[in-house]
Amino acid sequence: MAITSFAPQKKSNFSNILIYVLALLGVGLLIYLGANVLGNIGNLRGKSVLSVSVLDGSGEVYLNGEMLGSTPYDSQDIKSGENTVRVKNERTSYDVALNFMPNSEVVLNRDLGVSDVFSSGQNFWIEKADLGTVLSIVSEPAGAKVFIDNTEVGSTPYSTGNLSDGEYEMRVEKAGYEAQTARVKIQKGFKLNAVVKQFPLPVPTTVSLLEGADSLYDVFSSEALVSANASNWVDAVIYWNRTRGINLAGTGVNKDRVFDYFVDYAGRIYDMDGNDITGITELGELQKGAYLRKVADGTGLTEAAKAAVETIGAVGGVKATVSGTPNGWLNLRDAPSTSTGAVLQRVNEGESFTVLEESGSWVKLKVSSEVEGWVSSTYVDIIE
Repeated sequence: MAITSFAPQKKSNFSNILIYVLALLGVGLLIYLGANVLGNIGNLRGKSVLSVSVLDGSGEVYLNGEMLGSTPYDSQDIKSGENTVRVKNERTSYDVALNFMPNSEVVLNRDLGVSDVFSSGQNFWIEKADLGTVLSIVSEPAGAKVFIDNTEVGSTPYSTGNLSDGEYEMRVEKAGYEAQTARVKIQKGFKLNAVVKQFPLPVPTTVSLLEGADSLYDVFSSEALVSANASNWVDAVIYWNRTRGINLAGTGVNKDRVFDYFVDYAGRIYDMDGNDITGITELGELQKGAYLRKVADGTGLTEAAKAAVETIGAVGGVKATVSGTPNGWLNLRDAPSTSTGAVLQRVNEGESFTVLEESGSWVKLKVSSEVEGWVSSTYVDIIE
């Protein structure tokens, strides 16, 4: 059997594509890495090969609690039998217990992501199978469609003994999750096991502006798994932006940092790095934002989110444009009166601001995240 590492489709291919060929030669198995022979049975002396890679950066590899090294990691000196492997980085870790066959190889390719939910990976190993199943695929979540050479053959958990010797293109996909593919080679007498964990999509395929907003984007999901922890969701969006890219409507896929801030359905506000900054008034200049919306909440902002975005002026239902002033500017005052309202600053003709309140012939404007004040409604045009 030959195995190429499972890889997420499109932009998320692993940097190193590994090809494993397991060939039957007389008395046993030979193991190859690409075109280079790793060793024959005599060299392995009944031990196993372990190969580990990660998608983003590097990770530490542990075997039964002992650190072996960093990824990409390859060893031909793994004791056969039951072993527990851990792969970890500064964000999260992955643990698995596997039975290592003598003179055989275990392949782990992991995207450690930002949490156990927002991560993915692929494990491969073989075992002797004189009769019956030659390919077995298990996925998390279950119920993913399985395609062999672009033909749908079933759903996970999936197994078959009907494949003849040869190479096949295998694809596993499920709505709401990142699809993954692999090139595999089947050989009679051996069963290829594949366990696939799919990454839940933290952003829609195309991200559009929220209705009524000029800089706040609608990042929505119908998956309870995605929206259960909003802070974790924010981290996943940031990670996805960096590793896969976010497709903004009218802009295209961008791996550069897209969002300056985030607002979730509960009214919490996060900065561009995912830090909770709810209640902080000194937010500085905000450009593009993302609203994390649960589809079950319906379209638009929740009441809590509305209150949050009003504090930062992200969505303006009513705006006012300074127009027709005698001097080209207006005084912005702290009260709706020329006699009692102290001047805070000037606003210039042509500038537009969110309307917070109206009182008689005065309009209260949100000039910035720190400054709010009153101007005469005589010299502004109100725009819905």
